[in-house]
Order: sequence, then C-alpha cells, then structure tokens
Amino acid sequence: MRLYRTWALLLGWLLAVSGNCFPLAAQTNQLDSDIRLFTVLTAINLAGYDEGLGSPSDSPVRQAVRDDLKDFQGSSLLLLKNFYEQNKSSEPGRNLSQYVSFALISEGPPTFELKAELPTDLPPDVRRLRAFSSILGEFYQQAPIEKLWNKYQAAFEAEIGRYQEPLIEALFEAGGYLRVSPSSRQVQSFQVLFDLLGAANSINTRGYKGNVYVVVHPSKEPRVEEIRSAFLMHILDPLAVRYAKEIATKTVLSRFAMFAPALNEVYKTNFQLLVSKCFVRAVEARLSHRPLAKREAQVERDLREGLILTPYFYESLADYEKQGQDLRRYYPELIKGIDLKFEAARLQEVQFAEAPAQPAAPVQLVAPQVSEAELLLREAEMLFRSEKAEQARKKFEEALAKAGGRNADASYGLARVAISQGDADLGRDLFNQALESEPDPYVRAMSHVYVARISDVMGLRDQAIEHYQLALAVQGMPNRARDLAQKGLDEAFGSPRQQQQSAEPEDETDEDEDDDNDVPGGGQVKP
Repeated sequence: MRLYRTWALLLGWLLAVSGNCFPLAAQTNQLDSDIRLFTVLTAINLAGYDEGLGSPSDSPVRQAVRDDLKDFQGSSLLLLKNFYEQNKSSEPGRNLSQYVSFALISEGPPTFELKAELPTDLPPDVRRLRAFSSILGEFYQQAPIEKLWNKYQAAFEAEIGRYQEPLIEALFEAGGYLRVSPSSRQVQSFQVLFDLLGAANSINTRGYKGNVYVVVHPSKEPRVEEIRSAFLMHILDPLAVRYAKEIATKTVLSRFAMFAPALNEVYKTNFQLLVSKCFVRAVEARLSHRPLAKREAQVERDLREGLILTPYFYESLADYEKQGQDLRRYYPELIKGIDLKFEAARLQEVQFAEAPAQPAAPVQLVAPQVSEAELLLREAEMLFRSEKAEQARKKFEEALAKAGGRNADASYGLARVAISQGDADLGRDLFNQALESEPDPYVRAMSHVYVARISDVMGLRDQAIEHYQLALAVQGMPNRARDLAQKGLDEAFGSPRQQQQSAEPEDETDEDEDDDNDVPGGGQVKP
C-alpha cells in the first residue's frame, strides 16, 4: 500500500461522487453531451464525412441520424458539401478534430458564431472554418436538429452511464493523490463530453481560457485511462507554467530527448511540456494497481520512448506521499530536486526505442494557439498571486490593450489589484467593466460577489443583495462563488458574525483560496 496520507479533501471527492444516479453530469455537468457537437457532427456526416462509418466500434446512433436525414434537401445541404470538401484534411484525425474545435468554441444554436473578437484569438485549426458559422446556422434552422437531439438523449445518457463509475473512481483517486479540492476552479473547469457521431476509438482534448474539454468518441471499451491522463495534465501543466524559471534551469536535459525517435516532436521543442508529460506518466505509474515489477517496467518503457524524467518523478513521488503538503505546494521541491549530473549519467545509458511503425490511435491532445493577451493575463495572474500588485497591474493593463480595451479577465484582474491597494471605488468600476465584457461564469459570478461585498461595507445593503442574487443566477457558476454569494445573502458582509467566520481557518482551494477574504469585514476593503 502506498503511504500517502488520506487527506481531508478526499472526503470532498467522496461527497462529490455519491448520491444521485449521475452525480457529475447532474450537479456540475462534468460528464455531458453537447448540442453544438451534435449539430456540427450531424452536418459533416451529411456533407461527406464517412471516416470509420460501420466499424465494429461505431455507434448505431451515427447511422440512425444519417437515415433520419436521408431525405433532407434544404438549401444548406449543397453549401455544407462544398464547404466540407474545400476544407477536408488529408489526415482523418485532424479532419475530425478541426470540427470538434469549431463546435467547442462556437456560441451554439441558433447562430453558431465563434467566441472571438479577433481572428488571432481563434485556434489555428478553426480560423479557416470561420465561414462555417453561417452555413451551420442555416442548416440548424432547416433540419430538425432539436427533435433529433431529444430523440437520442437516452443513447447519450447510456454512454455517460457506461463511463460514470470507472471514470469517477479514476478521477477520485487522481484528485485525492494530488490533494486537490474538487470544488476548486481548476477541477470544475475539466469537462468530459460524449459524441456518438464521429469516428470510433479517438479522443479529442481541447483547452480554451482555462477550461479543458475531453471529447470522447465511440469505443467498445471506455477510454478511462486517456481521460485521466488529460485530467492529470490539466492539473499539473499549470504548475509547470508557474514554475517556468525553475524548470528552465534543468533545460540542459532536453538535449537527451532530441535523440529519442519515438518521442513526439512537440515534446522535443517544449521542455516545459515534456516535464509535465513525464510527471503525468509518473503519477499514473504510482496510481497503477499492477504489480510493482510491471509498474517499473512501464516507467522504463516511458524512458526509452523519450520521456526522460519519468523515472525521476516516479522515484521522488514516494517522498511526496509520506509528507503532508498538497502537490501544488510540494511541486517546487520536486523540480529543485532534479540532479542534473545524476540524470545525465542515467540518460547516457539509455538505448532509446525506435519510432513505432504504425501510428497510435488518433488521440488528439492539441492545445490551441495562445494569444499574446492570454499570455500576459497568465503572467499578471502569477504576479498578483505572488503579492506583486503593481507589476500585476501593468501586465493586466497590457493585456487589456492587446485585447482592444475590452477583456473581462483583464478588467477582473485590474479590479482585484485596485481592491488590494485599497481603492474600492475603482475596484467596483472595474468589476462592472468586467461584467460588461462577456465574462465566463466564474468571472461573472465573482464580480457580482465583489461588488456586493463593497456595497455591504459601504452600508448599501439593498444594492448588495441585488448583486448577491445576480451572482446566484449565473448558470455554470463554481461552487466556491455560489457559497460566497449565499453567505452574503444570508447576512451582510462585514457583520460581527462574518468577521468572526473570516478569522477562522478555512480549507484552501486550488486557485481561489484568497477570494473569500479579499474584501474583509470591519469596513476595510483590502486583503
């Protein structure tokens, strides 16, 4: 048995996966189907997308939908066929993945407009599909999509049910091992979507604005390990971003990876990503229920394939398991512990494996291109959490300028900086600016909470109640924001009882641990 501590956060995971028949799907929509995907995949199936049709792992729903629409003769049909043919990729996996990307970044019915103000904000594989929005919108109006969507919901629910128990168990174990709270923004921003109309035996993983979507296409056996791998990467890679400077001091080891024929080129050119991938594989080995000899053999195979730091992380995680910190706090120690001389000596003895003759199943783990504004926002957020408020303010302002003066995340960041510097009036104005800039559910809900708390401190209770209620009305808001809004609605922020509560220690969440106390009681508006 591994010796890592059964952390208190495991109770949260246990509560999250108990109770309802479909707890994740019903409570947080983390296991779900998506009408955007359904519409896009229906459209390209009619337009000529036949990859994998009729294979043993293909879903019967795919052929059934095609049969339902075999007599469709709307004016959009010819437009769909022409567009699909003009933009068809010679690589089957990429041909499907570009339409998955389009679906996930679109607004959905009825217009399917893309969620980007500038073309450069779109992932590269979506930019050439921009004209698809109007064609798809016309198709949605002409074809009975809503009727078909409702008709096949039972099939989607059955697929979700097939995955639910093994997937929840796998993510429960992974989350517990990393000691990450299930209510954290990072965990809640991980979503698994199910498709029954694409080619079988593939998975597409996409990340947009901090959210990660794993799209699972039909397969005979549940692809639980691939989904867990994507979850681990979602949790661990941001740590590599946060500690990029520390990782850069170990970059000399990347030279060894260049000589691994079986290693994907993306890892050869991005050492930071290689570190995250090695870390993921090491955690997977630690979590494996196979005999020790087989786990160690897998680590050795990973090493020979070019994942050069997998053995180091696998060995070092034994010490992590014995201590009490969560991985987010322990991560710097693991990076610092990489002994360049020792690892170089180990790698000099490795005989790297040859590249496989046949490519693996098309599991797409592709991240979209990140805009300059997004990079600035990441840097600003890191500076703010490091209590470098003035430096963070400058980066948030740069990001806002790069986005053309309208960016909800930048305004939200500037508002928090203003609060930290004691300027409540400016903070309130900037939170309102964020609310006017089409924020995601988290920023929308938290902006209302902040404005409500400022109003409470200023004695404007009616105004505060209005904003707490607006926060609670946000669809898809994280549990953390909901709890804060409900607490403020129950009793004015800054009241004696709330001051006492805010003085008591609380469980920390992965990313939002400071939000509860950014506007404390006692009439002060600062952390």
